[in-house]
Formats: sequence, C-alpha cells, structure tokens
Amino acid sequence: MTKMTSINIQHDKHSLLLEPTGLYTYQGFQVLEAKNQDQTDCYYLLFYKTAYLTGKHTIKIKRSSRLSSILQNGISLPPTHPFVSYLLTHNRIHTFPALNPLWEKVQKKHSPLEAANILTIFDTYMKKEKIIKAIKELALKLRRDGQLFHTFQMLRLLSDLYPSHPWAPEMSKNLQYQSYQSLYQSSLATLAIKDPLYAEQYCYEHLEDKTCLATLHQLMEKEGRIMELLCLYAHSLIHDSPSDDLNYKQLTTLFTENPGLEGKTDILAHVAQARAVPHDRLWKDLLALLKNEGRYEDALLLLTKNNSQISTKNFPYLLEILTHIDPSKYVKMLENLRLPLSDSISPKEAQSIFQVVIPILLKEKGLEYTNEWLMPYYNQYPTVPILLKIKKMAVLKDDPDQMYALGELYYQMKQLNEAVECFNWELELDPTDTRSIKWLTKLYLELGMVEESKSYQYMYHNLQKGS
Repeated sequence: MTKMTSINIQHDKHSLLLEPTGLYTYQGFQVLEAKNQDQTDCYYLLFYKTAYLTGKHTIKIKRSSRLSSILQNGISLPPTHPFVSYLLTHNRIHTFPALNPLWEKVQKKHSPLEAANILTIFDTYMKKEKIIKAIKELALKLRRDGQLFHTFQMLRLLSDLYPSHPWAPEMSKNLQYQSYQSLYQSSLATLAIKDPLYAEQYCYEHLEDKTCLATLHQLMEKEGRIMELLCLYAHSLIHDSPSDDLNYKQLTTLFTENPGLEGKTDILAHVAQARAVPHDRLWKDLLALLKNEGRYEDALLLLTKNNSQISTKNFPYLLEILTHIDPSKYVKMLENLRLPLSDSISPKEAQSIFQVVIPILLKEKGLEYTNEWLMPYYNQYPTVPILLKIKKMAVLKDDPDQMYALGELYYQMKQLNEAVECFNWELELDPTDTRSIKWLTKLYLELGMVEESKSYQYMYHNLQKGS
C-alpha cells in the first residue's frame, strides 16, 4: 500500500493542502481529521463504509450530534495507521462536494434506510429539523408504498438518534407496527438478517461482547469491509487479556485469506504499542516482521516500550537490532531511551550488548554523556570489562598526565579521532615520545590519512637514528 501523508483539495477556488491528524471509525462511518499546514484550521473528511462522502471545515461540533458521537465513541487511530492510507488511496478526494447534490447522489446509491442513516452524519452542518424532515418524507413514502417494516425501521432510526423529537416515537406506537416490535427483542443473529443496520449500531455499542464482535464479522465479511473488520479485531485485541488468543487468530486469518491486503506490520505495531500487557504471539510475530523488513528502529522502540526490561527471551532480538541499526537514527533516540536489562541477563551477554552500544555513544555523544548514560549499569554489572574501561576513561580524561593511557582506551573503543587527540597531546608534552609517534602513524593510516601517517613514520625513523 502506498502511504499517502497529505491531501490536496480544491476548495473555494483555492488549493488546500491538508495533513491527517487522526481517524475515527464507528457504526460504518469513518471520520478523518485533518489540519492545514499551519495547524490553525480543522477539517473533517467523512466516509461511509470506506467510501468518501465529503469534507467540512469545522470550528465547532454540536454536542449531541452524530459526528460528536463518532468522535467520542469511535475507535481512534493515529494518522500513520494503514486505514488512513487505505481511505486516501481508494477514493478520489479532490473537492468537498456540496450537501444538496451529495444527498441526491446518496439516495440513488443507497437504500432509503441507509441514505437516512448517512444523512445524520451532517447534523453538525445542517439544522436537525431539516434532517428530520427529509427522513420523515422518506418514511411516509415507504408507508404509502406499503413497505411497513421498512417504515418502522426508519421510525426506529429516528427515535434512536433523535429521541427528543416526538414524531417518530408517536408514529411507531401505531398498531400496524406492533408486530415488528418483538423482532428487536430477538437474537442478534435474527436481527442481523432482518435489520443489519440496527444490528451493526447495537454491536458497536457493545464491542466487549464476543457475540457482538462475531456478528459484526459476519456483517462486514458479507459486504467485503475487510479494513473495518481488521480495525475491530485490532481494537478488541488491544483490550484482551494476555491469555486471550481468539482475536489475534481472527486478525491474522484476515491477512491470510486476503493476500492482497497490506499493512499487517503496522497494524500489529499499533496493537503492540497500545496494549498495556504484551501479547506473546503478537510480540514474537511482530518482531520477526520488523526484522524481515529491516525496520530495526521500530523493533527497538517496541522492545523498550515503557522501559520494559529486556528478558533472556528477547535478548537475541535486541542484539540483532543493535548490530543493524543506523547509529545516527539510534542516537536521536538515546535521550529518552534506556535498555533496562533483567537480572537474568548474564554479564557475558551484557558485555556483548555494550560492545555495540558504547562505541556509538562515544562517537555521537562523547565520553561524559556515555559515562552518565551507563550509570544504572555499573552496579548491576560491576565486573563487565567494557564498563570498567569506561569508568576508567572517565577518571583519566581530566588528568593531563594520563593522555597516553586514555588514547589506548579510546582506540580499544574504536574512537580513532579521540585517540589521535590524546596521543597528539602526549606528544606536545614530550616531542621525543616514540610510543605516541608509533600510535599516530598507525591511527592516521587506519583513518586513511596516508600522508600524515608517513610524516609520523618519518619522524619516528629520525628519532631512532638520533638515539
């Protein structure tokens, strides 16, 4: 899936560039929140069953509106979620269609009940009375056509969404609709067949109920609404107990059964980051996916989420990640990153980690920062050789008489430039120090500075002749 990160809209004869800031999905609707480049204006792009409707510049949302309900009760997703890219790549979003022609289009494309349901999403932007009047006209037409059950469905929709308006509740008390009342006391399976719209709305209000989730699965699978279904299982998985594996199996099965479906890694990463307690199977599968895709920075963030301790089980992942990670990107994460190692990690294993981390820290942040960063580990691993060396270097760095010893330690840490500085300092104090000259000959050669290396080699031979 090609990830789209911005939306170009032609609005009021001007070009508008919007950046997604969040997505909400609820009861068949998707609401994509986006802001202009200055982050001063907020827009909501509205979708129904992943099909684009229109967008609106929004300053204020009516408290009891359908839009407010979606934003408050819907499944909230970050702008980086694959569902955002899916919506933007599967729809032509170039303008904000006006509501009147859009309403005509909606009525042609959808059943009267679904059209009425879609119309309610605009009750922040239209007067509620106008929406109720339009739905009332649809209901009366259905009654004139003898479609009493569909009329009752419309009345029920109005009553549920706008209970303070008296017309629909009063009308539904008519004796001709009494036979339909009992249907809504029957099983969800029956309701899903007879009134799938009502069943879906009810199930979204009770997502913690496994029967509701199973019903939504049947409804959405029948209509091919796979991305919505993925989000449902991901949402449920976030709130699962650690031992509950059913939602994870359902989620991964959707990818297996839909080989063209992309975004598995990102969806699993979203779940892993949002879960309070790790899910063992998801954790293992996600780390393998991130590794295979070369996304080592993401894998490192996952392993160190909430400063979680690195266990023996996760240690091999950590070591592999650190050996592949881009040092410059890694260093940017250091200020907020710690690698808390559990007591089950042996000193030998810890040494292998620090051999990777410490040279990067020294190169990018310097000795003082590295020593400070390692403080929590000095007591945990008092005998680890590389930690002892850093402690020693921290002591030597302020002693001018110890530059030779510090230079040797810098070389052992693969910090050639710092080692050069130390040996040059030593040579300034004693220009006849052949040991420092030999080191500088070697270091400049390793740095690829051949002429400088030859100069110190020449200096060394002259001193040898003169001795």
